[in-house]
Amino acid sequence: MATKAPRLEGKREVETERRFWMRLSSPKIADALIALSLWFSMSALVLWRANEIGVGYDEPIYSGYALKYLEWLQRLVESWSVGRLLDPFRPEVIDFYWHAKDMHPPIPKLLAAIGYWLLTPLLGSDFAGMRSGTAILFGAMLASIYWFGREQLTRAGALFAAFAVAFMPRLFTDAHFLTMDMPVTATTVIGTLLLLRAVEQPNWKRVVAAIFGVGMAFASKANGFLIVPAAVVYILLRKGLQFSNGNLKLQVKAWLKPLLPQAVIVAVVGAGAMVFLFTTWLWLWVDPINRFREYFTFHAKHFVVHTYYLGQLYPITDKSGNIAVPTPWHYPFVMTLVTVPTITLLLSLIGMGLTIFRWKQSPPLTKIAVISYFVQVAPFLLASTPKYNGIRLFEPAFPFLGILAGYVFGLLANWLVQFVRERARHLVSEPRLLIGALGVFLLAPAAHSTLTIHPFGLSYYNALVGGTKGAANRWGFEVTYWGVNLLSVIPFLNKLPEGTKVLVYPGAWCAYTDFYKNAGILRRDIEIMGNPKDLVKADFVVFQGSQTELAIAKLADPLLGDLLWTLWKETEPAYAAIHDGIVIVGVYSRDTIKRTLERVKSKI
Repeated sequence: MATKAPRLEGKREVETERRFWMRLSSPKIADALIALSLWFSMSALVLWRANEIGVGYDEPIYSGYALKYLEWLQRLVESWSVGRLLDPFRPEVIDFYWHAKDMHPPIPKLLAAIGYWLLTPLLGSDFAGMRSGTAILFGAMLASIYWFGREQLTRAGALFAAFAVAFMPRLFTDAHFLTMDMPVTATTVIGTLLLLRAVEQPNWKRVVAAIFGVGMAFASKANGFLIVPAAVVYILLRKGLQFSNGNLKLQVKAWLKPLLPQAVIVAVVGAGAMVFLFTTWLWLWVDPINRFREYFTFHAKHFVVHTYYLGQLYPITDKSGNIAVPTPWHYPFVMTLVTVPTITLLLSLIGMGLTIFRWKQSPPLTKIAVISYFVQVAPFLLASTPKYNGIRLFEPAFPFLGILAGYVFGLLANWLVQFVRERARHLVSEPRLLIGALGVFLLAPAAHSTLTIHPFGLSYYNALVGGTKGAANRWGFEVTYWGVNLLSVIPFLNKLPEGTKVLVYPGAWCAYTDFYKNAGILRRDIEIMGNPKDLVKADFVVFQGSQTELAIAKLADPLLGDLLWTLWKETEPAYAAIHDGIVIVGVYSRDTIKRTLERVKSKI
């Protein structure tokens, strides 16, 4: 017996090891590893390149709030460590640290604060640390698309969907910024997928997860609230409208009755998400009803922000400053058609068509994707809703197009496997290699555009309008916005002699040049001016190719506006960041300005 015991023990060890590797190689574990790999790799890719794109107009505001949140978190730890549990929650303390002048909920800024606190030492960059929360949410969104899509879209389709979203250049670029747009996009997608799972396969754990996911969206930006109407439309239409001849009242009752359990789940999740919002946004605690009303009133009556669309500055105002012609209702649809990579757009439109025309046979994920796209853009079809800065205001709609593209790819993959097994087995031994090659082939143009256009991703337009050049010159779409590309011309400015006077337009850029000086990126001995009246003193003028800003300049000062337009369109800059033959941001010398100004005056 003594001689057999070691053998028995060895067999048990081998069996235990075999079971471990079997569990590790199980489909569910493999899917989890794929999802985690997507999360980590795409977040890391964004963080790796975070320092290559400049600060946007809103980022200093949100980073300021994030630092205030961080101070409050540190005060919380210090207060609790000495037993002063209620001190951080006194109204005056909350108002000092959680003041919400920006009227946006806390999650993006709170994640930025935590990311800055924990990751800055690891990343070695304050800039990347402050932007890390957005990057992590971007990766989490892609992981969730794969995880929740792997059964309904097939694994190939779900993986394709995740990369189709990752390689939308506008979305990838927005993942680099501390703003509200990518965070609400990511949390909207995650919350929608969690809520769909709770509706389709209800249990208390899934309902709690959905409350947390939808609550994160509510607490990111107002767009997050659109998850609930999308879910309501989904449960009403999930099995289609089935009215037959007879008593219509009875038919409607028979149709609505089975929907009650799903409606209750949506209501519970919506209520729980509201509790999550109020719990995490301490600013509301001081005066909940009035401050929540103030939050929604602000967004319902947002101040006018212009956009340049199809060669015209909108909205068009009358002499009194009232809106005479709003931005056209079709703006969100047209911007979708021209900013999603062409192959991804084609597959998503096919997926949308297949889902609509084969509604009863379509998987729940594609149904909610179709509904969510239209619900997310619906408010921006209204004349009263502002439309500006590209697609960012309705950005949560776009990942649902990626899901629809993945659905079509999943169908193609299934057909390809069946075709190979039935007719081409002698030519292809492993169909999955063929599917992988097809996926790479279809995604390659989008991936190439996304990775090579950086850091000019806000200027991306697809092949349907001839890229950035065609969009600007032929169609009259806005080239860029947010001022993020000012960073691209700083190397030139840093080579200028001490005391060089540089006029920046718009004058608000002075705040961002100060930021770069304080960060040690721009030399302090370069004199930056922001008043257009100082044009005669300037050695150089710097402005970006934003037709919105140039058109506004012309409204305020026709001569200045004409000068800037002519410089941008017709003259050679001393230095410029150029993409697709279009000046994204340019530096123009005093001699060039003088000659151009004389030419402009001669035309008046």
